[in-house]
Amino acid sequence: MSSPRRSTQSLVAVVLLSAILREGSGFAFQSRGSAFPRWSALTRTSTRPAVASMFRHCASDEDVTMSDPDDILSGRAREVLDQMSRSAVPNRGNPFASTVQRLGKADLYEESELMNVLSIHNECAELGISDLKSIKQSPAGEGPELSLHELVMASIGDEGVLLANDTSVLTSAGAFTARAQPLQYQIDSAMRKRIKGIRAIASDVDGTLLSSRQTIHPRTRMALKRALQYSEGGSTKEEKIGIECFFPATGKSRRGALDSLGIEIGSMIAEGNVPGVYLQGLYCVDGGGEVVFEKKLTVDAIAAAEELVKETGISVVAYDGDDLFTTDTTDIVVHLHEHYGEPLPRLIVSASDMAMNLSEHEPSMHKLLLMDNDVEKLRTVVRPQLEVLAAEFDATVTQALPTMLELLPAGCSKAMGVTKLCSALGLNMGEELLALGDAENDAEMLNSAAVGVAMGNGCPIAKEAADFIMNETADDGAAGIAMEIFAFRDFE
Repeated sequence: MSSPRRSTQSLVAVVLLSAILREGSGFAFQSRGSAFPRWSALTRTSTRPAVASMFRHCASDEDVTMSDPDDILSGRAREVLDQMSRSAVPNRGNPFASTVQRLGKADLYEESELMNVLSIHNECAELGISDLKSIKQSPAGEGPELSLHELVMASIGDEGVLLANDTSVLTSAGAFTARAQPLQYQIDSAMRKRIKGIRAIASDVDGTLLSSRQTIHPRTRMALKRALQYSEGGSTKEEKIGIECFFPATGKSRRGALDSLGIEIGSMIAEGNVPGVYLQGLYCVDGGGEVVFEKKLTVDAIAAAEELVKETGISVVAYDGDDLFTTDTTDIVVHLHEHYGEPLPRLIVSASDMAMNLSEHEPSMHKLLLMDNDVEKLRTVVRPQLEVLAAEFDATVTQALPTMLELLPAGCSKAMGVTKLCSALGLNMGEELLALGDAENDAEMLNSAAVGVAMGNGCPIAKEAADFIMNETADDGAAGIAMEIFAFRDFE
């Protein structure tokens, strides 16, 4: 078995070779079969130093360590990947920047996608597989052999390598997992009738579109792109489906949601006139970017919550649209940005740089996150007190993640935001909406939609509210499979 350093170096060389074979020495990527580059000469030129640096590193004796397939690269390899990302896409961190352009199917290998390829490599190495071409889609050897290119492209979601009858799928790490039999869900006649009325898809982001590693499974990525294309009028009469709209329904800020979904999907949403429900339904925009609903907490509710934060020694983040504020940049506050992709919360200060309370911010805040890594403390100590506080100060409490409690204005929820947006779009939520989710804050939306589907990783409350529970988790591409079944009707 090769050493971790040699394995990592060989993978980097493999990725670069695959890229060059696809596009030539310009190191720009395009869909297979196309004869012309899709990026500008400027972009190709700007990436050459990074590519040269990567090759030099592959040929060097510098150590690159890999402690676990789920970990990311460290040391010099990570620095080179960062350099490639910065060189390839200016202002990548901001999906609303003017330099962001609509990208095609394979315009860019994102860093997270390179990590998926790395996972394939390490898992194959652990199994003693040296010839990737020998890997087939099923243990019995049925189906076509997969080339290295196909493995790479399937891993990053550019092209799905899925056999007829769906005998296997790709995991979030890019490794193949075989099913004992073709994908089969028992859909009764009543459900089939409801499915035929579906015109729109509303989906949660964390734990639904995004895996536990904050990446998009290849199958979910393909379904997302398909849904967004239908939203732009890509559905034909021959396809016999009526999907007219897809929109995210999330507790995240708009910028945080689009950043988390990556530059390709994020730019499609940002530039494609895609509606959205953000901040747990407290900020909803239509396809033209017009705000159709917005509501903020009362100053008294924020002040009372701040006192609770001080008493219990937990952390707090306040949301005013895409602007996030905190009174202390603790590790869990920074983690919100680094792991979940939200804008980095800023310390709240006055015009004279004096520390101030969140309740002094004008014009108020949409919601508060009360956070702590002690899940039991949040559940047994903080939440009961927060519920009492909410009842007194015209607010309500919900939860999307075990380490975070959310304080919202009374009467508000993700479901209410979805209802408001559906009304503005001329959609009947109870008859025409497919809703996808996994958490407590999704339950009401799942229950109110024409078809509510909970992910296999969903919490008990979400599963109880849903019409259908996926066997697969977000890590297995559950959201993508759900769209195929309930929106695209691929298995009729």
